[in-house]
Amino acid sequence: MSKLENPNKLFPMFMSAKLGETKAFYVDKLGWKATYDLPSYLQVRIGDVDGPELCFMNTETGSAAGSPNFAGQGVVVSVPVEDADRHHAALRERGVQALSEPSLKPWGWRSFEVRDPNGVILDFFHVAESPMPPQA
Repeated sequence: MSKLENPNKLFPMFMSAKLGETKAFYVDKLGWKATYDLPSYLQVRIGDVDGPELCFMNTETGSAAGSPNFAGQGVVVSVPVEDADRHHAALRERGVQALSEPSLKPWGWRSFEVRDPNGVILDFFHVAESPMPPQA
């Protein structure tokens, strides 16, 4: 039997009463994989086993019963992709409406944003150039 090891990455978790809508959005629309799909807990991942993951816990049942839902504001999750322009086009073909078109940011990322059913903003990006030096 191999030794169990903790993963060395973050797993942001959002309290939500919308697990069904959330799963449909991430799995069916965005093409992510559901790594855990339980009645009161959903964990989704983009890419391979080391890829970014997000977690959602149902606030109506399970260990989070009675907890407040995520209020839908103030969180942006940056998600690396190979090419933001191609990813934007692929999501548009799948019927996903982006909040913005891909653009170059001052910190060197080319990115665009999408909002999930809970209000979480996903910032899909790739590093396009070196960031601009700080202004004095």
